[in-house]
Amino acid sequence: MRILRVKAFIMDFIILAIALFLIGLAFPKTNYVKQLEHEENGILEDYLGKRIDFDTYVTEYGNLYYQVNREMQLKYVVYFLFMVLYFIVLPYLWIERFDQGKIRLWQLWIRNSFVFGLGYVLLNNIALLILSQDNFFMVSSILAIFQFFLAFFSCLTVLIHREKRGLHELVSNTEITKIIKEN
Repeated sequence: MRILRVKAFIMDFIILAIALFLIGLAFPKTNYVKQLEHEENGILEDYLGKRIDFDTYVTEYGNLYYQVNREMQLKYVVYFLFMVLYFIVLPYLWIERFDQGKIRLWQLWIRNSFVFGLGYVLLNNIALLILSQDNFFMVSSILAIFQFFLAFFSCLTVLIHREKRGLHELVSNTEITKIIKEN
């Protein structure tokens, strides 16, 4: 069962990567975004080359990061919508609650926020809309670190939990009950 779960996770990851790639093709980077990214690289090189201090790096890089994200926000919204369709609607057919009751959408939201970052993508988009340029980079970075640890510990609990359920399954009170078998 554990090997099948790893295969399913890898398949989800590949599908997500392909979707991100295709969405990226539909929303190509403008010359302005390419210029901003070039400036980001220059700021990073200046920091690594010790030509600017950490505070200057965070301020200048953060401002450029904010501008890039504002320019690319429509792409990120489309990406989020794909994730909701793939990780909420589709699993609705495959996943049931641990107590065998009818699954609820919030349970799917929790499952996929832990492992695939639905909550991160949503919160990052909201932060982009409501936070100032000065605060967005720091909040986005904190959200990314938090998301990394959620995903890591969720996968780790699959390995160590006596029922082989991940943190995302324990919190959402769900489990995988159907596995598609190859013919």
